Amino acid sequence: MNGEDLLFDYAAEVLSFDFKAADVAPPCLPPSPPEDVQRLTARCRTAFERSGKPHLALLGLGSGAVAAALAEALPPGALIVCEQDLPLARGLLACGRLDWRRREGASRLALDASPWAVLLLLDRAGMRLDGLFVLPNPELAPADKARLKPLELLLSRSVPLEAPCCLPAPRLSAAAILSPSEPDLPGFFAQLPHWLHELVLVWDATALPQVAVPESITVWQTARPLNRDFSAQRNAMLSACSGDWVLYLDADERLSVETWAALPLLCADPVVAGWRFPRVTPYPTEDRALVGFGLWPDVQLRLFRRSEELRFINPVHERLTGVDGPQALVLDLEIEHQNRLGRDEAAIRQKLAGFDEAGAGRVRHALSAEYPSMPRSLLASRRVGLPRGLLLPPELA
Repeated sequence: MNGEDLLFDYAAEVLSFDFKAADVAPPCLPPSPPEDVQRLTARCRTAFERSGKPHLALLGLGSGAVAAALAEALPPGALIVCEQDLPLARGLLACGRLDWRRREGASRLALDASPWAVLLLLDRAGMRLDGLFVLPNPELAPADKARLKPLELLLSRSVPLEAPCCLPAPRLSAAAILSPSEPDLPGFFAQLPHWLHELVLVWDATALPQVAVPESITVWQTARPLNRDFSAQRNAMLSACSGDWVLYLDADERLSVETWAALPLLCADPVVAGWRFPRVTPYPTEDRALVGFGLWPDVQLRLFRRSEELRFINPVHERLTGVDGPQALVLDLEIEHQNRLGRDEAAIRQKLAGFDEAGAGRVRHALSAEYPSMPRSLLASRRVGLPRGLLLPPELA
């Protein structure tokens, strides 16, 4: 399937779901006056032509009028409209204002609530960032332009990187906080390569469990009750690591053999201090993945240069602080998150209840019976060779 099909089918899948208000008609903004549409379209077209870029990435649908006018005015294949407001897009679809978007059409729509998803959708569709002229839709109100600012920064200020080669690989510590009751601990341990500097484990227990750990790797482990504080548990994990770099994973996460093999190259990068990875959740079958609403690519900062300043904060949905240097996104590697296929529904709800308890009522986690999904083959990178990366704008670190 080509790039045009990917964007069309992805948007169609995401648009078909509305978890919060399925029985309420989606909003439909009033169209801008025709004279305003003509003036704004001319301004966009002039700026795009002056840029010399092959593609115009228009940020935001607005009323849909300028996007439709540009779809008619620009050369075939030039326009890509990027939107994160799913109810707005659903409303415009219901009003017939997305008719310019067709399968394999001349103009495309990259649609998802997550700016990371929009970025990776463009990458998977064969779009090069240096070929995009990124322009906020002039129809948008200041608040809507501010909402799309992270996406604008990602598309306009990220710098392509190539992983270095032929450099000495730093020592890498793999680390995890685990519960003895995890359903597939042997599978978690089986993925770990023998060349790791060490494996650091912090168990949610009062004593070390009788669990077989890898014999080909130096293992450091301790027992420490979680006590509803994931950050404290991960900080105990960090303090035990002695490698130059740290990679941490959860028990239900897996890396492919190719991804493990690429980690030393990422660690050898002389500029990057922390790498973020796309995370994909297979569901409802192994060959499909959850998408939309932040479900993909669910970008995770998991590989970073070790320093004394590193510290996790927040009892639940913990966040790493203190990364000393630029951060980058890996485009061609991913973390596989097996939480939906590896557990039954009761176990998943029990885990979510634990998150709610750790959040002391500040956050609530729901489990829907149905989610949007796409074939994993369409979401995967088709790059062959050294993994690519994007050096991220400091504002997004």
